Amino acid sequence: MKYLLFSLCLIATAHFAAQKHKPFSGELLFSAVRVIPQDSTRESTLIYAKDSLTKIITFASNIGKQELIKHLGVQRSYLLLETNKGKFAVKSDFNKFNDSSFQYKYKKVPGSKKILGKKAKKLIVTFQDIDKEFTFYYFKKIPACYGSAFTSFPGLVVDYFLPTDQGVYHYTPIS
Repeated sequence: MKYLLFSLCLIATAHFAAQKHKPFSGELLFSAVRVIPQDSTRESTLIYAKDSLTKIITFASNIGKQELIKHLGVQRSYLLLETNKGKFAVKSDFNKFNDSSFQYKYKKVPGSKKILGKKAKKLIVTFQDIDKEFTFYYFKKIPACYGSAFTSFPGLVVDYFLPTDQGVYHYTPIS
């Protein structure tokens, strides 16, 4: 009887430990504006999530449309690109790559604000090559793995800055 009880406890512990994140289903639309150097260049990003599947669609003026389809359970992804030179698909194992090609540090700080009717917590982020602190906001109850950037954060970033080769973009949610 002791062994049966021990086995059941072990199985239950393994099941709960295997749940890395709570499933999330929803849709977020982001607008991005280049702030460094400041101009009128705009991008938009749409995130669809249904449990362990995520589709991230980005519309950018310099690279065109790209779609990232991630399966969080098997940690595989496909990047679909549409450029003026044609359409391309790239299969990847997304856990082998950093969530960005830049170095950053973040610090949780007191503070929050309402974004899309939900409480978003505050972070201060510094990038290695940029001599400035940036204020980010994230949803603590939605795992960061559903996003397209900063997947090591304590939740899904919803108001953030993203450095690229073309400059720094400020992403804010629209709906």
